[in-house]
Amino acid sequence: MSLKRAVVLSGGGAKGGYQIGAWQALREIGYSPDIVTGTSVGSFNGALLVSNKFDEAMDLWQNIGMECIFAQFAEDFQGKKDKQGNYLIKLTKEALLKGGADFAPLHKRIIDLVDEEVIRQSDIDFGMVTTTFPYKKQVRIFVDKIPQGQVVDYIFASAAAFPLVRSYKIEGVKFVDGGYSDNLPVQMAIDRGAQEIVAINMGKMSLQRLKENTVKIRYINNKKPLNDVSFGCAAIFDRELSRKNIRLGYLDTMKAFSLYEGHYYTFEKNEKYRFLESSALCSLNFEKVFSVLPSNNRFEKRGRENVLGLFAQFNANPFEYNTNAMYCAEMAAEIFQIDPREIYTFQNISDMLIKEIETLFAEESAEKIARLIEQLDAGLSFELFKTLINSWDKKLLLGFCTRLFLEDEFTVTDKRRLTVVAALFPDVFTAALFCCAAILDRRLTASLISRKE
Repeated sequence: MSLKRAVVLSGGGAKGGYQIGAWQALREIGYSPDIVTGTSVGSFNGALLVSNKFDEAMDLWQNIGMECIFAQFAEDFQGKKDKQGNYLIKLTKEALLKGGADFAPLHKRIIDLVDEEVIRQSDIDFGMVTTTFPYKKQVRIFVDKIPQGQVVDYIFASAAAFPLVRSYKIEGVKFVDGGYSDNLPVQMAIDRGAQEIVAINMGKMSLQRLKENTVKIRYINNKKPLNDVSFGCAAIFDRELSRKNIRLGYLDTMKAFSLYEGHYYTFEKNEKYRFLESSALCSLNFEKVFSVLPSNNRFEKRGRENVLGLFAQFNANPFEYNTNAMYCAEMAAEIFQIDPREIYTFQNISDMLIKEIETLFAEESAEKIARLIEQLDAGLSFELFKTLINSWDKKLLLGFCTRLFLEDEFTVTDKRRLTVVAALFPDVFTAALFCCAAILDRRLTASLISRKE
């Protein structure tokens, strides 16, 4: 007998395309839910999922723009990052003055796309979360408990992200966004009988503690903030960002089912074994910089802690698992702004990173490096070093560290410089570990080929 499956969709506003990418992957995998629960935009996407309107959902999120949601701000925004601050200020002003911004275009689109009878006749149980206002009482409700003709109303109530948009009234009761009470309604699916759950989380809101259960849950979430901004990201409706989110949702879901590998970046399955030799080189250089025994040097101590802490985000046992080099490669890729929407192999990510490093080595940057070394050697306190962080170019710093790692032996001064970098920029330090390993691997390969010839 097959397990009862559920898909749980969080709130997240403009980041909703991520869930459509996840849905695309689930379709390819053949994962069909018996239950769908959603909050806020997750309730809208959930309604489309239950209705089997994948093409319509993909078209909406691939082409979504400000004119599709807040038409009054479309001309001001125009998808440009330098306009986002002004847009958010105007959105906030309108929300405060009018009790919530007008989102008539989206309102109409939801009415056009959501067919209540199709949802009611579906074999999939569909439920959503909203919150009463002003008492903030959680309301979990499945369609079979919603009065006839009110399914769309409850979707609006679930997505009423007050105070940015107006609260929504149903039969005299005011409701606001379900995210205020449960942004990822996993427990709701469990209580409905789910035994296997895919939970797609786009938000940063804390998750509710679950009751003790034996349900198998796959949590799918991107490892970096979506929409490239920290404030107001859920209200940035931009086509390019949405298409990126769709792709990331697809890749993250495929990784969750072990069809690809990687953390933030994506690698072909079994590529982790190609990183084995590089992992050994990364570990060797790490041990050359940091003492096995606890150090009294504050930069060495802080550097070691920060690097191991960074690795712990990927793996519970840093340098004890053979894919550490893969994560080092990911950090280098991020510093060089390599596209996370592609699928990589060990070879092509190595080639791309070596090309970036060689470009750095070839550039006329002697003065910048001399200034950087002067600051590293200045003997400043850790607090004063922090004030220099924003003035340092991570790419340049990565190239500098890679050069040091490529030396046959570290001097005491070189080691100190590397510990300072590790303390301040553990991502740069770990990225340099892989770049060094990739260059050495290429040199070894070229040497072997030359001998055969």
